[in-house]
Amino acid sequence: MTILGLAGHVDHGKTALVKALTGIDTDRLPEEKARGMTTDLGFAALRLFAPASGQSITAAGSEGSPSEPAARQNPIQEGFPLDIGVIDVPGHERYIRNMVAGAWSLDLALLVVAADDGWMEQSENHARVLSAAGISRVILVIAKIDKVSSDRIAAVKTDALSRARAIFGNHARLAAVEVSALLGQGIDELKNSIALEAKRVEIGRSGVTASRTGFLFIDRVFSKPGTGRIACGTLVGGKLALDDQIIQSPGKTPLRIKGIESLGKAVSSISGSARVALNLSKAKNELRRGDLLYTTLSLEEQGKTPVLFSEREFLLKVESLPYSDASGTSTAEVLKKGGEIEVAVGTAWRMGRITPLGKNPWYRFSCTDELAFPAFSPLVLIRHGGAEILGRAWAVYQGKTDRIQRRKIVDILKSRDSVDLSEISSIIRITLFPKPKNETERKSSEVVSVKTPLSHNLEPLEPALLKAEKLLQTAGKHCIEYPSNASLAFTMPPRKDMDYLCAKGIAIPLDRHLFIHREIYLELIAATLYLKRPGESLEISEAKERTGFSRKFVLPFLNRMERDGYIKRDGERRVILTLP
Repeated sequence: MTILGLAGHVDHGKTALVKALTGIDTDRLPEEKARGMTTDLGFAALRLFAPASGQSITAAGSEGSPSEPAARQNPIQEGFPLDIGVIDVPGHERYIRNMVAGAWSLDLALLVVAADDGWMEQSENHARVLSAAGISRVILVIAKIDKVSSDRIAAVKTDALSRARAIFGNHARLAAVEVSALLGQGIDELKNSIALEAKRVEIGRSGVTASRTGFLFIDRVFSKPGTGRIACGTLVGGKLALDDQIIQSPGKTPLRIKGIESLGKAVSSISGSARVALNLSKAKNELRRGDLLYTTLSLEEQGKTPVLFSEREFLLKVESLPYSDASGTSTAEVLKKGGEIEVAVGTAWRMGRITPLGKNPWYRFSCTDELAFPAFSPLVLIRHGGAEILGRAWAVYQGKTDRIQRRKIVDILKSRDSVDLSEISSIIRITLFPKPKNETERKSSEVVSVKTPLSHNLEPLEPALLKAEKLLQTAGKHCIEYPSNASLAFTMPPRKDMDYLCAKGIAIPLDRHLFIHREIYLELIAATLYLKRPGESLEISEAKERTGFSRKFVLPFLNRMERDGYIKRDGERRVILTLP
């Protein structure tokens, strides 16, 4: 599915255009009907068919657009059905945060500029939001052409294309179509342009390995009698299926998927990108717009490079955004002074405080309420209490830092503006939490990668010991317990064989009688400490939930983690010392 969004100044005809394209009026709230103005996100669906491969968009101003690789022009043939999820956004400056909420997941944007008004303040702001969100496919829709002369249409179109090119850059694919939603003029041409871009989006996806992790920012929540809570949003990446577990953040609350709908039809599974409505199990936390839902991460994805952030404090790399002409107000001074600011990402936004770290593009942002978002998602910076877009930012670290730590980080990052963000994140982590230099400390706290079995570089084991290791792997997290373990349906290896595997580091004794395979032990540690940071507390109940251990097993497991230097006891609580 291709996700299409509309943007543009208030009263430039976005909602009327959606109705002309889809037959659906996206103004669903009584307030919107009464005022004749969109105040919140609206949603619709559109099915088009792929045009011929040789057909090109009406693309005045499309110079500099990337051409399609010839090898990837054939996967979608002419006439192939293209499902398109449509998101309409409010145009009034008062609702700029709602506009950002509609922009985060778009594959393609229609930037609507009325021919009578021309390029206006929110045309500028919405274009800059789309640019901040990384949208590079934009069709300029010159609307209300029935109200003005052909000379006026041509002048507005030329001006809008020039301004859009200045904001989106030469790498963007820009096109322009003239329409009248009232008369239906130009609607077929616009549909054809949308279909061609949607085809290009789908062709691009066909050559890329899909992410196994799916993310969905909630943009709408409601209850349905007899069904329960429904959360709606755009699924990006990953795959969802009935009875799957999905995590709600902030809070890291596991939920079960009881039902899935997409474009009004019930389905048993769906892959991103797609508009979806999820019927979710009841949980302790209320579902709200701005909450992030994501699929359970694999152990590979729980490595040192973060997949998602969820915190109240972040270190950011800030980038300025171009204006459409030289008259745009410089935002550098606003950010340089620091102070109160609003940050929007996905459908979430937070008020907080931004503080510059030296003269570099690095800043610290702190907010009162926890903010969750996929790692390296662009954050849109909005002037506090206003609608001006100040820039965009990328989070490179989450969690509290003191003044000394921040000074260290700034010194290291001064000359690293062009370094990959994932590499920067690793540099910061190493700076704040260096590996212990003392050899004794290193042996007790350094962790062997879960991907590298310890036994791969040992001398070959005797058949009896290989059998013992296999039994230990089969036991999994249920462990092998001496002298008896009625829950296991196989004969336990002799105790002397288990002692030998412990000496080789293949088996890990949780206590004198309880043994687990080293690789499984490390996997459980990764699951237990996932999204945690040094200095945080770890509750027994949380460890039980993350490992699936009963209290009988979880206490020896935590005691072993303490002996290995991952955690330490502090009265009745356990504090995390290091991460795998």
